[in-house]
Amino acid sequence: MSVEVRSASTVVLLRDGEAGIETFVMRRATTMAFAPRMHVFPGGRVDEIDTQEQVHFLSGDVDALAVRASTDADGVRALYSCAVRETEEEAGIVISSRDDDGRLLIDPSLLPIIDHWVTPETESHRYDVRFFAAVIADGQASLTTTEADVAVWITPATALAEFAAGRMAMLPPTESVLRRLTVFDRAADVIADAPARPVVPLLPRRFVEADGRVHWAMVNDRTGEILVDAITMPHTREVDGLPTDSES
Repeated sequence: MSVEVRSASTVVLLRDGEAGIETFVMRRATTMAFAPRMHVFPGGRVDEIDTQEQVHFLSGDVDALAVRASTDADGVRALYSCAVRETEEEAGIVISSRDDDGRLLIDPSLLPIIDHWVTPETESHRYDVRFFAAVIADGQASLTTTEADVAVWITPATALAEFAAGRMAMLPPTESVLRRLTVFDRAADVIADAPARPVVPLLPRRFVEADGRVHWAMVNDRTGEILVDAITMPHTREVDGLPTDSES
């Protein structure tokens, strides 16, 4: 049976620290049905309230934004609404404003889409996740959700070292975004770089050869185009956060 793929947004909050860029990472509670114990950025799935939200973009073209998000105009508005809502709900950070008519005012140049990942087809819960980035000038963020039990500002390099040491579990998309952040010296550089970075929906796909051998490739979820023909299989199951069983 095919599994419904839910649209979702996650926001990579950034600030400048003494040792370089820092990002806000939360550990999902052990009671969560999806990805317990995983360290993630604030975010969640698009809800009905997001599809009903009146969103006005202060810069950019909505059609171009939709193309970048691999969706349509209504879809990209809902994704931005979700990004704003989840950031406030989970980290206590407001990254938008409203006009006198109650419309949500968002500046995409300050909240760009920097990456896009789709849950593998082998998972029992699947999400179509756009990653946004935002600089928090005063660095103020706090854990304001019961869906996580720990939150920390941390440099990407330190987070990756903790992951390698087995002390900070995370899903492959989070690991990939953190690795990308390590090349930047300042939080503002991440935002400035975003328009020049192509964004495509990345899907790790499992292939079975005629002789039974299994290999994984990174494909474009929308077109099926193979982007990287041989990749390591995802190290962690998204649904329960447990190590992926090895395959021959």
